[in-house]
Amino acid sequence: MAKKVRNRSQIGKLSRAKGHSFEREVAILFRAIYPGARRQLEYHSADANGVDISGTGPYRIQCKRGRKYATLSKIKEVTYDEFSGEVPLLVTQGDRERILVALPLEEFLRLLAK
Repeated sequence: MAKKVRNRSQIGKLSRAKGHSFEREVAILFRAIYPGARRQLEYHSADANGVDISGTGPYRIQCKRGRKYATLSKIKEVTYDEFSGEVPLLVTQGDRERILVALPLEEFLRLLAK
């Protein structure tokens, strides 16, 4: 029996669903600290500014889920104001890998100092 080949639109749909599911998972994890954390929905994209999870205090979170970890350059998708204390975070996960978080070094050092 021949193997059914998925077309590009089916693959894209599965990829988006994987990303949305990951965003929901991350929002649930952040609710332990920020009870108002929620996934930023597509129809709110005009005010999202690269943020996938809202309600997380000063943290502006971009989520990326794929076969491999996202490149660190994806953190640039988040618009933020470092002078107002906003901190961009990239939360990424590859298939069968642990979830990782990337943030600017100065913010990491500030967190360590607390």
